Amino acid sequence: MPASDILNPTADWQEALQDSMCPDYGFARRRANTKLAVKPVGSTPWTRDTQNTGHSFPLSWIQRSWLCVQRLKWYYERYEDGFFTIIDWDGGGRHFVGRFTGDFPMVQVGNGMWNVQNLTFEEMPEVAMVKYPDDWDHDAIRVYAFNDFGDQKLAVLSNAMPGWAPNARSIAGIAVTTMDNPGAAGNAGDWGCYEYKGYGFKLYLMKGPEFGQCTVSLDGNEVGGTIDCYAAVDEGPQMVLMQQNVSLDFHRVQVNVSAAKNASATAPTISWHSLEVMR
Repeated sequence: MPASDILNPTADWQEALQDSMCPDYGFARRRANTKLAVKPVGSTPWTRDTQNTGHSFPLSWIQRSWLCVQRLKWYYERYEDGFFTIIDWDGGGRHFVGRFTGDFPMVQVGNGMWNVQNLTFEEMPEVAMVKYPDDWDHDAIRVYAFNDFGDQKLAVLSNAMPGWAPNARSIAGIAVTTMDNPGAAGNAGDWGCYEYKGYGFKLYLMKGPEFGQCTVSLDGNEVGGTIDCYAAVDEGPQMVLMQQNVSLDFHRVQVNVSAAKNASATAPTISWHSLEVMR
């Protein structure tokens, strides 16, 4: 339905409505209060997402035509048990899939003029989108194997020792702790996994002469085929996989150690640097 049911498919004036369906105010995106946060006495903060809901925000249409208000009311009532697409044209054209909630606050403010203020729109998880969010510079965040407090955020499984272990590195003069796996024969099937709430992701692994091969799965399904982290010279962290058309939900990105390498590589090591996730 989101492919055809778009509230404001264009930002232009629509002659049939004598108006534009784009809101006057809104799209101040904020994540819903779905995060559990604690801080033990004398220890570091700890947070965890508890629900897969996305953004919710109030939208307002000021001094709009009767036909515009009726179109809004139709979407409000038609999709109480469904979802549709709305586009933030003023903010770069990002799409949101969801529905209106709460009351429908329409007020007549003059002859043929109506206000609809603070109409709440909330995103729906697990729904395919016409256009997935792609503003990586502004809407994405980078998460690492260890946070700034030194807490391990990456879940790992090792089938043999030595297995996954932290490795303090200096990358472009910045101290970063990666999670490394030697990739020896006994480590085949070892994995490192990060769970996040959001949309698509970019995976960054270390590349250089001493790095080997792996596969990646998203929510249990392999994506991207064999990933070879070998490079003739040290390249540092490189994006080895990007998955953009991923719907809003909890997702698990898992790197599976193959214990294999390029013939030119000096070792089959796999080193997890970071994951960039779209929010």
